[in-house]
Amino acid sequence: MKLLVVFLVTLLTKYAENANILVLQILTTKSHHVMFERIVRGLAERGHQVDFVNHFPLKDPPPGYNDISLKGTLETFVNNLTVDAAQFTTHKDALDFILNEVGIKPCKTAFQNDKVKNLRNTTKIYDLIITEIFSNDCMLGFAHLFDVPVISITSSVNLPWGSDRFGLPDNPSYIPNYFMEYSPKMTLSERFWNTVYLAVSKIMHYKSNIDVYEASKDFFGPDLPSLNDLTYRTALVFVNSHFSANQARPTVPGFIEIGGVHINDPKPLDEYFQKLLETDTEGIIYLSMGSMIKTESFSIQKIQGMFDAFAELPYKVIWKADVDQFPKEVKFAKNIHFVKWMPQLDILCSSNVKLFVSHGGLMGSQEAVHCGVPILGIPLFADQELNIQQAEKVGQAIKVDYNEISKEKILNAAKELLYNQKYQQNAKKFSVLFKDRPMSALDTAIYWTEYVIRHKGAPHLKSQATELSWYQYYLLDVALIFLSILFITIYVLVMFAKLLLILVASKPKNKKD
Repeated sequence: MKLLVVFLVTLLTKYAENANILVLQILTTKSHHVMFERIVRGLAERGHQVDFVNHFPLKDPPPGYNDISLKGTLETFVNNLTVDAAQFTTHKDALDFILNEVGIKPCKTAFQNDKVKNLRNTTKIYDLIITEIFSNDCMLGFAHLFDVPVISITSSVNLPWGSDRFGLPDNPSYIPNYFMEYSPKMTLSERFWNTVYLAVSKIMHYKSNIDVYEASKDFFGPDLPSLNDLTYRTALVFVNSHFSANQARPTVPGFIEIGGVHINDPKPLDEYFQKLLETDTEGIIYLSMGSMIKTESFSIQKIQGMFDAFAELPYKVIWKADVDQFPKEVKFAKNIHFVKWMPQLDILCSSNVKLFVSHGGLMGSQEAVHCGVPILGIPLFADQELNIQQAEKVGQAIKVDYNEISKEKILNAAKELLYNQKYQQNAKKFSVLFKDRPMSALDTAIYWTEYVIRHKGAPHLKSQATELSWYQYYLLDVALIFLSILFITIYVLVMFAKLLLILVASKPKNKKD
């Protein structure tokens, strides 16, 4: 059945008119770029011409894949973020960092770039624009400039401000906010704060678009509509989630889950890594904190606690880090091997790997699910807390808070994950669910991209909810009518009662002769 679906998708693609597609991904985080690159490469391989504005150009791009490079204009986040820099005191601090520090600066930098200015002035005709939903929406000015439909990509689960633009229900009673560490089953207190932060998140994002609007108007011209209005040009959104690994929720046709789209089929390891994964121990523990965080920046006490814990396990530990950058005072465990870079998916899918120690980044978590490996999660920021909480809830992971790292905490969690078979069994179970789809995540993305192009923006995918004002969507106007009717009814009844009392009081009393 899957082969038939893939064949039909390929056939549709073959006879689809090749399109000119502009992809704008201006954030400086490598993990976000990986998802975009996979989709752009897939579109180019299908015969489309894709111009890709980004900070991570390929050295040898395939035909049809044209980088418009922003490399060097801003510092990128690749293995250079310390733990202290990633720690936020409050959820609001994390939200403010994403919307302002991460969001506004890349926009203003891009607007000053000559290549982006040339793109603004081009006579080339585009059929579609693809942007990212993450911080603000400054790149949507290109959709207005070229008057073409927009597909947006979210490299995480759906963000709080991503729903309104295509009418997706986002009931906070059971859908956790990206910035909160709650599971879908929340207590009264959690539902209260989840609701508060949903409203706060939307308001702060709305304000972020206003803050960058003047710079956007200077770049695109004085007739540029507000960025908040332009968000409703979104035809559909690709979301890096899947109901098997995240949660089932009501969706609209324009909400397309492509969780794991960055995952290729595992490749055979080269000789170096094959030898590295050979072991006479009970197996391999693989540790990586993703493409941004330096584990070398962990405090000495926490590093030593982890080293001491792993030293007591009959497993070989492969740790993504530069051994020369660890503090000189720490005592290294003999069973730990440090490597600066590793082919993570190929390693995780090795039969020797029994445990993944991770910060809980979404893409790494998806790779662990794909390969069927349990996770010892040490979440540090953003959605990592949420990802580990959800994996812990279904028995795929155990969380250790960074501030509570010690030899005992790491050792106990690792032993539970390694020796309690339910974790291995759950990991394998959810791996099957995650991979059981009518077509691959990439083919899904390609199909719906071409669908939007074929149907000139596919307006029939949009929910009528996108045409409603916020007070209409939440039925506040209807509630006001009900309250007015209730108030008038109560008022009439009270006045009638008063009148009745007056009549009774004024009625002459019968006097006895």
